[in-house]
Amino acid sequence: MGTVSVTRVRGDVTESLRRSISLVGSLNLSKVPVLIKPNICTETDDSGGANTSINVTRAVIEEVLRYERRAEVRIIESDSFAKRIERAFEKLGYRQLEDEYQARNCEVSLVNLSKEPAVTLPLNGLYFKEIELPRILLEPRYLISAAKAKTHQITRITGVLKNQFGCLPERNKAVYHRHIDEVVVDVNKAIRPDLCIVDGIVGMEGVYRGRLRKIGVLLCGYEPASVDATLSRLMGFDPSKITHIGLAEKHGLGNTNPQVVGEKVESVRVKFQEPSRLVATLGRNVPGALFPTFSSMYRRFLRRG
Repeated sequence: MGTVSVTRVRGDVTESLRRSISLVGSLNLSKVPVLIKPNICTETDDSGGANTSINVTRAVIEEVLRYERRAEVRIIESDSFAKRIERAFEKLGYRQLEDEYQARNCEVSLVNLSKEPAVTLPLNGLYFKEIELPRILLEPRYLISAAKAKTHQITRITGVLKNQFGCLPERNKAVYHRHIDEVVVDVNKAIRPDLCIVDGIVGMEGVYRGRLRKIGVLLCGYEPASVDATLSRLMGFDPSKITHIGLAEKHGLGNTNPQVVGEKVESVRVKFQEPSRLVATLGRNVPGALFPTFSSMYRRFLRRG
């Protein structure tokens, strides 16, 4: 179960994803509905580096429907200070995607997790003693986390583990940044994904804006820490030095030395620039109420660069 596939994307993304999944196993869609959680952190993404590509999301849907034509598929994401997900769904083409599939009589719909009924779950976690999560995530489901290969000023990389952080329904998630590593692990323990995918076709140094890095691969596996450890090596980082990945391994969410199948990491590695340690320290310690201002200043800094 700890195996991770690294697959070059040549031509059709759906075919590449199918190959990537087949290298580690298959989809077990005994649970319904199927929830797909892309990384959508901005309402617009002209560069194609900030959000999980909608083409990757479409490929995931196609693969689900290939396994189960009548599957109920829900694309899920929450509001954040940088976006209102309803606007993002519209601007990024997800609303049109929903219409296209519904016109084919496929049960594909969009879900704003911030508006879903929430349940308080007892959790003996590293940070949370109880956690409030959308009920849809706690009911029977098959959860596919479709992350993006990016660096992050606070966690060093944004992979599957960090993508799950976006399932928290509150808009101002910056209140958790001081304890981000523990919170990320807690969220993954509470709502562990059933399948982990990373869109590494085009990566980015930065969260909202930054230098694009063409990698040209998809990663796939069942254990989020295993997939993220492989992703970090692919980006030129040592996973043992990324706190939340190490914590996730200790808490049964995978391991930092998984078996890798498909392409060798060395053959597709693209060295990413290390995020600023100063920005990381500030980002972890800025009070949650002030984080939107801090982040806006950071983005203006990136634009000047």
